[in-house]
Amino acid sequence: MLWLVSDTPTYIIDVDVLARIHVRKDSEKIYAALIELAEAKKLCTVRQTFDELKKFGPPYERLRIHRDKFQIAAKDRFQIDVAALIEILGNQASYLWVQTGGKNPDPADPWIVAVAAKYGYTVVTNESPRSPMRIPAACKLPKTNCRCIRGPHFLHEVGLIEEIKPEHIDPHSFFTEGE
Repeated sequence: MLWLVSDTPTYIIDVDVLARIHVRKDSEKIYAALIELAEAKKLCTVRQTFDELKKFGPPYERLRIHRDKFQIAAKDRFQIDVAALIEILGNQASYLWVQTGGKNPDPADPWIVAVAAKYGYTVVTNESPRSPMRIPAACKLPKTNCRCIRGPHFLHEVGLIEEIKPEHIDPHSFFTEGE
C-alpha cells in the first residue's frame, strides 16, 4: 500500500497517462499502485476516459475490472457547478472538443477539467503545458484555475518513481524508457 496522508491531493487522470504506462518495464507495479490510489479515493477519472482507453487495448484490459474504483460517481459529476464549468469550457476552451476530431461528441477532456475545478483535484495529463489548445491551457482559465501536472511528475509525487531525469521533460521519453 502506498503511504498516503490526509493532505495528499486527489488527482484526476487523463487517458494519455493511463495508456502510456503499459510500455514501461515496471507497468504492473505502477498500475497496481494506481488501483490502490483509486481505492483510497486519491485518484479518479471520468467515464469518458475509460471509453477512450478502449482503443489502447492492453491498458484497458488491465484496468477495466477496476473501472468503478476510478470513475467519479455520477452524482458528483452531474453537479450543477460542474455543468456550469462545462458550459464555460465550451465557450472559452472549445478546443477540448475539437481535439477529438469530431468523432467523439462527449470527450473526456472537458469533464476532467470541470471536475478538477469543482473539487480542487490535480489534473494529470501528458499534454504540453505550452500548448494553447490542450488541457493545461484550459486548467489555467480564471474560472477553472486548477493545478495540472504531467504523468512523470505525478508518479514522482505519489512515490512511484524516485526521480525525474532532465530528459523526462518530455513524457514520451519517460514512458518509452521502459520499452
